[in-house]
Amino acid sequence: MPSIDEVISAVERYRNDMVDALTELLRIPAIGPENGGEGEFERARFVRELAERCGFEDVEMYDALDERVRLRLRPNVVAKKKGLSDQMVWVVSHMDTVTPGNLDSWTYPPFSPKVVDGKLYGLGAEDNGQALIGSMFAARALNELGLVPERGMGLAVVSDEETGNNKGIKFLIDEKVFHKNDFIYVPDFGVPDGSIIEVAEKHILWLRVKVQGRQTHASTPEKGINAMKLGSQMIDFLVDQLNGRFGAVQTAFLPPTSTFEPTKRLQTVGNVNTVPGEDTFWLDTRILPQYNPDDVLETARGVARVFEERSGAKITVDVEQLNRSGPPSSTESIAVMTLASAVKKIKGVDAQPRGIGGGTCANLFRLAGYDAYVWETVDEMAHTVNEYCKVDNMVGDAKVYAAVMASLCFSLQ
Repeated sequence: MPSIDEVISAVERYRNDMVDALTELLRIPAIGPENGGEGEFERARFVRELAERCGFEDVEMYDALDERVRLRLRPNVVAKKKGLSDQMVWVVSHMDTVTPGNLDSWTYPPFSPKVVDGKLYGLGAEDNGQALIGSMFAARALNELGLVPERGMGLAVVSDEETGNNKGIKFLIDEKVFHKNDFIYVPDFGVPDGSIIEVAEKHILWLRVKVQGRQTHASTPEKGINAMKLGSQMIDFLVDQLNGRFGAVQTAFLPPTSTFEPTKRLQTVGNVNTVPGEDTFWLDTRILPQYNPDDVLETARGVARVFEERSGAKITVDVEQLNRSGPPSSTESIAVMTLASAVKKIKGVDAQPRGIGGGTCANLFRLAGYDAYVWETVDEMAHTVNEYCKVDNMVGDAKVYAAVMASLCFSLQ
């Protein structure tokens, strides 16, 4: 029987192949229709062909219907190597990206990937191309052993992660691709030294606040109700109230508190000499699981009522988005212990379980009753101009997941 060290050596030999594959992947846009894109169809064809080249004989396309894109399909690629048992070890990544934003801001064009000083630049390089390609070549090293695994080995590469997951991981869960005793890894969050395994997420609640005052000429402000002034006062007061009422500290989370951040605001008026009669702004709130997001919403609406009574304005607080957190994944399972052992072996780091404020599709697994574990090594370049992934990170993470699958699927030492 081969050893895990031999599998890791095989992954290292694929370094140039991995760079070439990620370069080719990033040349293919995969932006969802909510952001003006055509979806993931062309990229999914490449992923399917890559999975076949990496030794998977069982590769299926799970197509979710979507009238907004060409061919009306949002594809998801599921590659499996069946084992002696029905239990599977999954690595789940996503193929869609956000938009590049202002193209003039990019030193290296987002769809013309380039390696510079050990970094591969391109839109989606770190989010989530690094994990997609790394998991493919981790599996290739094991497929080339020619052995039948004890547990099955699977890769799921999904659409629609950046804009809701309805056509991606939610669709696959509804299609019963996964089973409750499966091992599930989602390499879609990490830190530069690889020291965190994400096992829990906060509630995500986005609030839209609309203040309707009364517009007037700026020289006679007493005749109006300045919605922008009122909205600004309300932002400060509301954030203070939320921090005070929902101010618990949980050191298992990064950051350890709930967060309540004003983010987006609509333009009020187009000229300087008019008191605005309307102001709309948004808050992005990330709430520790011990709290109920409904209580946060009701607190915000209570603050709105106070400001209405004081000012005579009309203020509404509505939910723009709500993602409730699932129960935390076990920190004592074989899945997390195997991952931590592999990180220690490859990276020399003691990875610790933590919760985060960001959202990944691992939370959807937890809501559906599965344990899921999130780990990768990143420079946290997701959604930034000149996004890149370090080639060493991609190759190193591939070695970690190869070691995990070698242990869980083949019982290699």
